[in-house]
Amino acid sequence: MDPRRARALAVPGEAQVDARMFMRGGDRMRALKVIVDATGCDLRGARDITHALGYDIEVPTPR
Repeated sequence: MDPRRARALAVPGEAQVDARMFMRGGDRMRALKVIVDATGCDLRGARDITHALGYDIEVPTPR
């Protein structure tokens, strides 16, 4: 995981909430799907974001 990369990608707030919920529930695949669907980023970027959200690292929202 690269938290710097996760902080560089903007994720809508609702997607962040959903992905955090899935990560805390242990469902990483659903969390990844939420992030990919919301951002269109590649799997590596989505993985970085979901791990950051799971560890409560702040991820920016789009303006």
